[in-house]
Amino acid sequence: MDDHRNAGTGESPILKRDQQATGPPSPATPTLSRRAFGTLGSAMAGAAAIVARGTDRVRTAVAEHVTGSPTVERPSPEENTRVFSPEETTLAFRCHGMQEEFLDRPITPLGAHFLLIHFDVPDLKAEDYSLAIGGQVQTPMVFGLDELKSRPSEAQVVTMECAGTGRSTMSPRAIYVPWKYEAIGTYEWVGTPLRPLLEEAGLLDDAVEILFTGWDTGIDLGVEHAFERSLTVEEALRDGVMLAWEANGQPLLPQHGFPLRLVVPSWYGMTSVKWLRAITVLNEPFTGIQQAKVYRYQETKEEPGEPVTLKRVHSVMKPPGVPDLLTRQRFVAPGRHTIRGMAWSGSGSGAIERVELSTDDGETWREADLTGSAGSFAWTPWSVDWDVPEAGKYVLACRATDAAGNIQPVDPNAVWNRQGMGGNGVQRVMVTVQDGVGVAGSTVPSSVRAAVEDAELPATPVVDPSTPAS
Repeated sequence: MDDHRNAGTGESPILKRDQQATGPPSPATPTLSRRAFGTLGSAMAGAAAIVARGTDRVRTAVAEHVTGSPTVERPSPEENTRVFSPEETTLAFRCHGMQEEFLDRPITPLGAHFLLIHFDVPDLKAEDYSLAIGGQVQTPMVFGLDELKSRPSEAQVVTMECAGTGRSTMSPRAIYVPWKYEAIGTYEWVGTPLRPLLEEAGLLDDAVEILFTGWDTGIDLGVEHAFERSLTVEEALRDGVMLAWEANGQPLLPQHGFPLRLVVPSWYGMTSVKWLRAITVLNEPFTGIQQAKVYRYQETKEEPGEPVTLKRVHSVMKPPGVPDLLTRQRFVAPGRHTIRGMAWSGSGSGAIERVELSTDDGETWREADLTGSAGSFAWTPWSVDWDVPEAGKYVLACRATDAAGNIQPVDPNAVWNRQGMGGNGVQRVMVTVQDGVGVAGSTVPSSVRAAVEDAELPATPVVDPSTPAS
């Protein structure tokens, strides 16, 4: 049995899953003071782990992450040292997050959307593609891509989020793709609704679930299988569930499911099966690897856990100012700054009730202004002005509340689970307010400025002022 208790107290930091919607965090919830600003930044880069715990211990922790050979189970969660194994970094390269500088745009630019690939991208062609609908139906059917495109179509803007969001903010942390807050994106999808297709096929009276099988195959938990997930008949027939062949006005990119994928708007992204091969109507619940073993809210290895389904309430901000290259900490000049971001929830249309911003690491909060979303299943833009007259170090945080009363927890461990799923703890962004920030981009050649003490400034080229800048 896993033990994720605090070693010093013997008490579990874990709150029940429904506590995220029932009020303020526990008084024991850890917060980050401004004095801890630099320490956290170093820890996020991994350096603090080596200094505080010793090189040998860190090497041991990394060695324990992944055995190096395929196994029948995932590694157990480990103390969050902010040190990641080579296998995890390989996954992070393949499965990239959204660039946060686009978080002021209602629709994510093509290619900037997050990406999760479980196995390999299959080599599929539109010309010979077909989709089979079978199982417990009156009339089995097969459609080519052009036949599907000739059916009634719709366009809808959908915010998609990986179920593993926030995994690396928890401790102990699950060993898999080390997502923080960037496993998100919003595309305008074009496709045909699923419900009419199922109605034409004719569901038999004993139909229980609809299984969606992708063309991608591989091995997980020691079992070779195609990636496939199921929905109950009720969920599959909901408005908004669609078979999509286009995103942002272009055919799906290969890595995003070309030529056809399922889109299930309110659920986490694993349900929107890519490279769709077949739809099979079942008369019993599906118990495949990616349904019954993975994508579960488990607190112990032994329990089956609850299935991951609807997206939890969440919000993120576009980081202000300019970044430090390695730590991604932000620098801004004193003055007024408009902080912008997005918020969403799986509860559907009008889901976001309120977004708040803190500039003192959660000690106080101010309410943000909300603007209309691009669709019933799209995130809600928010903004708030931040007046900061003095230089110093600040920790910005944002949290959302949805129409059902669910509120993001301040402590990411409030929703801890063994697989690191559905992490929606508030985002924290470390910001240094400093005179002169932004001057480097005001001239050509760039006017360099020391942003960190003891930085060595290079010489600025001398250019004839009569020479036009490019």
